[in-house]
Amino acid sequence: MIFSHPEKPFHYKMLAKFKKLTPLRPYTIYTAPAGKSFGPRDILAEFYPYNREQLGVRNDLFKRSYLKNYQHEQPVYLLGSFRVLSVRQLAASDVFTRGWIVRARSSELEDVDVELVMPGLSKDVAPFASGDTFNLQKRSYASALHVQRMDEDRICITVVPLAYQAVAKAGEEVLTLTPPEMLNMEAYWPITRDPGSEFALENKETVDVAVAKP
Repeated sequence: MIFSHPEKPFHYKMLAKFKKLTPLRPYTIYTAPAGKSFGPRDILAEFYPYNREQLGVRNDLFKRSYLKNYQHEQPVYLLGSFRVLSVRQLAASDVFTRGWIVRARSSELEDVDVELVMPGLSKDVAPFASGDTFNLQKRSYASALHVQRMDEDRICITVVPLAYQAVAKAGEEVLTLTPPEMLNMEAYWPITRDPGSEFALENKETVDVAVAKP
Protein backbone atom coordinates (compact mmCIF):
# COMPACT_ATOMS: atom_id res chain seq x y z
CA MET A 1 0.00 0.00 0.00
CA ILE A 2 2.79 2.45 0.89
CA PHE A 3 4.69 1.82 -2.34
CA SER A 4 1.50 1.88 -4.42
CA HIS A 5 0.28 5.22 -3.05
CA PRO A 6 3.27 7.52 -2.48
CA GLU A 7 1.02 10.57 -2.89
CA LYS A 8 -0.42 10.04 0.60
CA PRO A 9 1.52 12.29 3.04
CA PHE A 10 2.14 9.51 5.60
CA HIS A 11 3.24 7.06 2.91
CA TYR A 12 5.55 9.65 1.37
CA LYS A 13 7.18 10.37 4.75
CA MET A 14 7.74 6.65 5.36
CA LEU A 15 9.30 6.15 1.94
CA ALA A 16 11.52 9.19 2.48
CA LYS A 17 12.58 7.98 5.93
CA PHE A 18 13.76 4.64 4.57
CA LYS A 19 15.16 6.21 1.37
CA LYS A 20 12.73 4.36 -0.87
CA LEU A 21 11.41 7.30 -2.86
CA THR A 22 11.62 6.97 -6.62
CA PRO A 23 13.84 9.83 -7.91
CA LEU A 24 11.89 12.16 -10.17
CA ARG A 25 13.15 11.82 -13.71
CA PRO A 26 14.71 14.91 -15.36
CA TYR A 27 12.85 14.74 -18.70
CA THR A 28 13.79 16.65 -21.84
CA ILE A 29 11.69 17.65 -24.85
CA TYR A 30 12.81 14.36 -26.42
CA THR A 31 12.01 12.07 -23.48
CA ALA A 32 8.93 13.67 -21.91
CA PRO A 33 6.05 11.16 -21.81
CA ALA A 34 3.23 11.35 -24.32
CA GLY A 35 -0.05 12.57 -22.93
CA LYS A 36 -3.32 14.34 -23.65
CA SER A 37 -3.23 18.11 -24.17
CA PHE A 38 -6.09 20.39 -23.11
CA GLY A 39 -6.75 24.06 -23.64
CA PRO A 40 -8.61 26.11 -20.99
CA ARG A 41 -12.10 25.40 -22.37
CA ASP A 42 -11.39 21.68 -22.71
CA ILE A 43 -9.91 21.42 -19.21
CA LEU A 44 -12.93 23.21 -17.71
CA ALA A 45 -15.34 20.95 -19.60
CA GLU A 46 -13.37 17.89 -18.45
CA PHE A 47 -13.44 18.69 -14.74
CA TYR A 48 -16.63 20.73 -14.32
CA PRO A 49 -18.84 17.62 -13.85
CA TYR A 50 -16.61 16.19 -11.09
CA ASN A 51 -17.95 16.24 -7.56
CA ARG A 52 -15.61 16.72 -4.59
CA GLU A 53 -14.91 13.01 -4.12
CA GLN A 54 -14.25 12.38 -7.81
CA LEU A 55 -11.91 15.35 -7.99
CA GLY A 56 -10.02 14.08 -4.94
CA VAL A 57 -9.49 10.68 -6.59
CA ARG A 58 -8.30 12.31 -9.82
CA ASN A 59 -5.91 14.60 -7.95
CA ASP A 60 -4.42 11.63 -6.10
CA LEU A 61 -3.84 9.95 -9.45
CA PHE A 62 -2.16 13.07 -10.85
CA LYS A 63 0.29 13.16 -7.94
CA ARG A 64 0.85 9.40 -7.90
CA SER A 65 1.65 9.38 -11.62
CA TYR A 66 4.12 12.24 -11.21
CA LEU A 67 5.88 10.58 -8.27
CA LYS A 68 6.10 7.32 -10.22
CA ASN A 69 7.46 9.04 -13.35
CA TYR A 70 4.31 8.19 -15.32
CA GLN A 71 5.03 4.47 -15.39
CA HIS A 72 1.35 3.52 -15.70
CA GLU A 73 -0.59 6.70 -16.53
CA GLN A 74 -0.14 9.37 -19.18
CA PRO A 75 0.16 13.01 -18.07
CA VAL A 76 -2.45 15.67 -18.81
CA TYR A 77 -0.81 18.72 -20.38
CA LEU A 78 -2.21 22.25 -20.26
CA LEU A 79 -1.97 24.57 -23.26
CA GLY A 80 -2.90 28.20 -23.78
CA SER A 81 -2.12 31.84 -23.14
CA PHE A 82 -2.17 33.09 -19.54
CA ARG A 83 -1.78 36.47 -17.88
CA VAL A 84 0.28 36.65 -14.69
CA LEU A 85 -1.56 37.62 -11.50
CA SER A 86 1.22 37.06 -8.96
CA VAL A 87 4.73 35.65 -8.65
CA ARG A 88 6.65 34.56 -5.56
CA GLN A 89 9.48 32.32 -4.44
CA LEU A 90 8.62 28.92 -3.09
CA ALA A 91 9.17 28.28 0.61
CA ALA A 92 9.68 25.32 2.93
CA SER A 93 5.96 25.41 3.78
CA ASP A 94 5.00 24.80 0.12
CA VAL A 95 4.68 21.47 -1.68
CA PHE A 96 7.69 22.40 -3.81
CA THR A 97 10.17 24.01 -1.46
CA ARG A 98 12.68 25.60 -3.88
CA GLY A 99 12.12 27.75 -6.95
CA TRP A 100 9.33 30.09 -8.04
CA ILE A 101 5.60 29.85 -8.62
CA VAL A 102 3.41 31.92 -10.92
CA ARG A 103 -0.36 32.35 -10.56
CA ALA A 104 -1.98 33.31 -13.87
CA ARG A 105 -5.38 33.48 -15.55
CA SER A 106 -6.37 32.20 -18.95
CA SER A 107 -6.51 34.90 -21.63
CA GLU A 108 -9.19 32.83 -23.37
CA LEU A 109 -11.43 31.94 -20.43
CA GLU A 110 -11.42 33.87 -17.13
CA ASP A 111 -12.83 30.86 -15.27
CA VAL A 112 -9.50 29.04 -15.52
CA ASP A 113 -6.40 29.87 -13.44
CA VAL A 114 -3.05 28.12 -13.56
CA GLU A 115 -0.25 27.71 -11.06
CA LEU A 116 3.01 27.33 -12.98
CA VAL A 117 5.56 25.70 -10.68
CA MET A 118 9.22 26.32 -11.54
CA PRO A 119 11.08 23.93 -9.21
CA GLY A 120 14.73 24.58 -8.50
CA LEU A 121 14.80 27.90 -10.37
CA SER A 122 17.56 29.85 -8.62
CA LYS A 123 16.88 33.50 -9.41
CA ASP A 124 16.92 36.45 -7.05
CA VAL A 125 14.64 38.43 -9.36
CA ALA A 126 11.16 37.20 -10.26
CA PRO A 127 11.09 35.57 -13.73
CA PHE A 128 7.80 37.31 -14.56
CA ALA A 129 5.92 40.44 -13.50
CA SER A 130 2.23 40.88 -12.83
CA GLY A 131 0.52 41.60 -16.13
CA ASP A 132 2.95 39.61 -18.30
CA THR A 133 1.38 37.06 -20.62
CA PHE A 134 2.97 33.68 -21.26
CA ASN A 135 2.11 30.77 -23.54
CA LEU A 136 2.08 27.12 -22.55
CA GLN A 137 2.89 25.24 -25.74
CA LYS A 138 3.08 21.53 -26.53
CA ARG A 139 6.84 21.55 -25.98
CA SER A 140 6.30 23.11 -22.55
CA TYR A 141 5.03 19.73 -21.27
CA ALA A 142 3.14 21.50 -18.47
CA SER A 143 1.75 18.49 -16.64
CA ALA A 144 -1.27 18.80 -14.33
CA LEU A 145 -0.67 17.89 -10.67
CA HIS A 146 -3.81 19.27 -9.03
CA VAL A 147 -7.18 20.70 -10.03
CA GLN A 148 -9.01 22.88 -7.52
CA ARG A 149 -12.62 24.00 -7.80
CA MET A 150 -13.00 27.62 -6.65
CA ASP A 151 -15.89 30.01 -6.09
CA GLU A 152 -18.26 30.79 -8.98
CA ASP A 153 -17.47 27.45 -10.67
CA ARG A 154 -13.93 28.51 -11.54
CA ILE A 155 -10.98 26.10 -11.44
CA CYS A 156 -7.24 26.36 -10.85
CA ILE A 157 -4.77 23.86 -12.33
CA THR A 158 -1.32 23.37 -10.81
CA VAL A 159 1.22 22.36 -13.48
CA VAL A 160 4.95 21.63 -13.63
CA PRO A 161 7.04 21.63 -16.86
CA LEU A 162 8.31 18.06 -17.15
CA ALA A 163 11.21 19.01 -19.45
CA TYR A 164 12.58 21.30 -16.70
CA GLN A 165 13.72 24.04 -19.06
CA ALA A 166 11.73 27.10 -20.09
CA VAL A 167 12.28 30.19 -22.20
CA ALA A 168 11.20 33.54 -20.74
CA LYS A 169 11.07 37.07 -22.13
CA ALA A 170 10.47 36.08 -25.74
CA GLY A 171 13.45 33.75 -25.87
CA GLU A 172 15.97 36.10 -24.28
CA GLU A 173 16.64 33.92 -21.27
CA VAL A 174 16.69 30.18 -20.56
CA LEU A 175 15.21 29.25 -17.21
CA THR A 176 16.85 26.11 -15.91
CA LEU A 177 14.62 24.04 -13.67
CA THR A 178 15.42 20.87 -11.72
CA PRO A 179 13.23 18.06 -10.41
CA PRO A 180 12.83 18.32 -6.65
CA GLU A 181 14.61 15.76 -4.50
CA MET A 182 11.92 16.00 -1.85
CA LEU A 183 8.40 17.35 -1.71
CA ASN A 184 6.38 18.58 1.24
CA MET A 185 3.31 16.43 0.66
CA GLU A 186 1.67 17.72 3.84
CA ALA A 187 1.47 21.23 2.37
CA TYR A 188 -1.71 22.79 1.04
CA TRP A 189 -2.92 22.45 -2.57
CA PRO A 190 -3.27 24.71 -4.50
CA ILE A 191 -0.02 26.41 -3.57
CA THR A 192 -1.16 30.03 -4.05
CA ARG A 193 -4.22 31.89 -2.83
CA ASP A 194 -7.21 32.56 -5.06
CA PRO A 195 -7.03 36.25 -6.08
CA GLY A 196 -10.74 36.19 -6.89
CA SER A 197 -12.72 36.52 -10.09
CA GLU A 198 -12.57 40.32 -10.19
CA PHE A 199 -8.77 40.54 -10.27
CA ALA A 200 -7.95 42.76 -13.29
CA LEU A 201 -4.66 43.67 -14.95
CA GLU A 202 -3.52 45.90 -17.79
CA ASN A 203 -1.97 44.23 -20.81
CA LYS A 204 1.82 44.02 -20.68
CA GLU A 205 4.61 42.20 -22.42
CA THR A 206 3.93 38.76 -23.89
CA VAL A 207 6.44 36.02 -23.06
CA ASP A 208 6.74 32.41 -24.09
CA VAL A 209 7.04 29.54 -21.66
CA ALA A 210 8.36 26.78 -23.86
CA VAL A 211 10.94 24.11 -23.38
CA ALA A 212 14.32 25.19 -24.68
CA LYS A 213 16.40 23.00 -26.96
CA PRO A 214 19.47 21.62 -25.13
